[in-house]
Amino acid sequence: MFPKINWHADFRGPLQYNEEKVKQGKAEIIGAANFLKDHDHLTLQDKINRFGQRTTLNETVVMKSEHISLGFDATDVLSNEKMAVIGDRFMERISYADQPYVIYRHYDSGHPHLHIVTVNIDAEGEKIHIRPAALAEAHKICRELEVEFSLRPSAAAHLDQQDEFGVLHAQKVVYGETGLKRAVSDVLNAVVDHYQYTSMDEFNAILREYNVIANPGSENSRLQKFGGLYYHVLDENGERIGVPLKASEFLLKPTLPRLEERFLLNQTLRESSREHLHTVLDWSFAGQAPDWEGWRNGLERDGISVVINKSKADSAEHLYFIDHKTKSAFSGESLGDQYTLNAVRERCRPEERLTQDEIPSQRLKINL
Repeated sequence: MFPKINWHADFRGPLQYNEEKVKQGKAEIIGAANFLKDHDHLTLQDKINRFGQRTTLNETVVMKSEHISLGFDATDVLSNEKMAVIGDRFMERISYADQPYVIYRHYDSGHPHLHIVTVNIDAEGEKIHIRPAALAEAHKICRELEVEFSLRPSAAAHLDQQDEFGVLHAQKVVYGETGLKRAVSDVLNAVVDHYQYTSMDEFNAILREYNVIANPGSENSRLQKFGGLYYHVLDENGERIGVPLKASEFLLKPTLPRLEERFLLNQTLRESSREHLHTVLDWSFAGQAPDWEGWRNGLERDGISVVINKSKADSAEHLYFIDHKTKSAFSGESLGDQYTLNAVRERCRPEERLTQDEIPSQRLKINL
């Protein structure tokens, strides 16, 4: 078994993600706890009301929801009933037995796995303190459950490998230095599950900050046809260099199907991040129009990176904003027409925005 725990400000994002999978026939609800109805009689509104009731008991908590997944070996034979019991046992071991939660079985990958959506406000309005550091304890619990339920140990779940999943910060990758694959792994572990992006272009805008890029293949290529994905290191000019690395070779397994899941999930999670970015950008243009470099450096000081990247869709250059405080990425187009590359460049060229009345006086000064 292999566990993953993600923390969210709102339960609606993880809930919507799983409910959408059910609609697509790629998942089903196999269990629930601490609801007034059995899992097979719960409506979406029942879940929203129950989770919402708990979260309103303590509105000061920022990260109110957990989205947990448990992956099993491809050879494990698990009925829905057995998988639901394992989910219940896991929640009991992490002290969530009294919390409302819903268990979903997913069928969108080559191995059996389940997802659990829950909230971390207890019946007394107190926050249940569980942090990313608890992931090591979650792995220990999974080892115990493997023995209890006669499951095959996950090859990727040895505790001596878990430091590779604890990377929240990474350094820029420099081609030619030792430990290149580990350096790329650190970048992926810091980005894949911790940043909010909704497309391959936005994902690559973040990766470019670390001299890495994901490559799903050109149109009609063999790589694209079979849904593969490579990661490349970039040189100082932003060009690919060295041997590409298969996504499946990394312990995190940052494959195209997994990224596509993140694209869908992140669409519902980053609205508050959008508002924050809009505010910062609007302030950056307040007053006298800045020059491009001054504007870009000012945003860097506010924790926002400005990235120009070519889109695979139209091969044109586009502007992307990476907000490292909210850990989110947006294309300029997704923020509004005034934030596109061309629009921003115009706003950063005050000398080219003279009115017709000003032009003659400027010419007069030159002639004098």
